[in-house]
Amino acid sequence: MRAVILSALTLLVLTACGPRWYYHQLDWMIPWYVDDYLALDSGQRNELERRLAIQLNWHCRTQLTEYGTFLKSVRRDFQPSDTTVTREQFVYYLQSLSQYWKDLMAQIGPDVADIVITASDDQIDELFRNIEKDNLERQRIYVDPPEREILQNRTDRMVERLERWMGTLTDTQYDAVQQWSQDMGATTDQWLANRRRTQQAFRQLMATRRLDSAFKEKFTALLVSPEVVRTKAYQAQLDRNIALMLDLLTDIEKTLTEAQRSHLLAYLASLAEDFDRLACEIPPNDAQ
Repeated sequence: MRAVILSALTLLVLTACGPRWYYHQLDWMIPWYVDDYLALDSGQRNELERRLAIQLNWHCRTQLTEYGTFLKSVRRDFQPSDTTVTREQFVYYLQSLSQYWKDLMAQIGPDVADIVITASDDQIDELFRNIEKDNLERQRIYVDPPEREILQNRTDRMVERLERWMGTLTDTQYDAVQQWSQDMGATTDQWLANRRRTQQAFRQLMATRRLDSAFKEKFTALLVSPEVVRTKAYQAQLDRNIALMLDLLTDIEKTLTEAQRSHLLAYLASLAEDFDRLACEIPPNDAQ
């Protein structure tokens, strides 16, 4: 179920939302979010809540400490004011985050597939109708406006994200973000087309949910590696966009002021501490 899949993203993006509060609310937030896309019957909802409790326990015991360790490592890279964080290091950060996401999808995939198998055709139709409503809203916000507005909105979103991590941007840094947005161009239509293409791949797979003995494995594989349905043209565009993003982050890092670096180090330390405090103690038998 697509809503369950997207809700799981919460487990990885909490760094932007205050993990200490949100993490302990996921047991009711995720089912509540699922309700926006799909009406579960009582049996399905009970099964979702049961499996969700198990997965949250796994995530708390095995993943949060690793997230904290990763953030501490990033903080050490940024700490020396006389050392530049290289583009290769930013590539490593991106690859690490991508692997955390894939590990999470590999873990929850079989459970999501089991629940999908119990869904009726009417429920699957309802799910994808609601998904398309979401697509149309994203199209209205990110695709339909004039190109100048799209580029400015992208600039504003990036400025907001950067300032959360490092404080107010300098004029030079703001100009760099604007140039990055211009260089990216108007590519949101292709992003949305890929989104729909991925959703269609899931829908076609779900049609075989009670017929294919390998459905669970195929469903999980698509969750872990949705890039398999990308066109060569879109993958090339995505690679270019990632390269531009890495260039921007590398350039921004070179211009960090002392106050910005202090802000970034404090934020990284706070997030790492949050994850360490949230991590569940692993029982001795599990540790072995």
